[in-house]
Amino acid sequence: MDQTVLLKKLDEAGINTQKAIGRFMGNTALFLKFVRRLPDVLRFGEIRTALQQEDDETFYMLVHTLKGTAANLSAENLAECVQAILVEYRTSGFKHMRKLEGLLREAEVESEKLSELLRQMDSILAD
Repeated sequence: MDQTVLLKKLDEAGINTQKAIGRFMGNTALFLKFVRRLPDVLRFGEIRTALQQEDDETFYMLVHTLKGTAANLSAENLAECVQAILVEYRTSGFKHMRKLEGLLREAEVESEKLSELLRQMDSILAD
């Protein structure tokens, strides 16, 4: 897959590649190196466990890390979903569990298409 096609697919999956590459000072290769690491912070199982256990510290740390990484990579749709989780959590803590669970599901769905593309990208770039 050539780089132009790859960047187009990343755009379609919710990453504003032009903005992200600008954040990486125009270094497309460096951006791609970092975007490949995104699945490492898509730790939804751990986030869900921390939510169910009402583990404030772990929940906040995992969600905040995910939001920061998504925002830095200009994965805008995912970053917006995760920001909504943080806003709800900061406002109400664990008082509205169903709302937090729903917001978490939205973030998971948003991340699925991106994750699939990154898996494909990884196998292509590994060749």
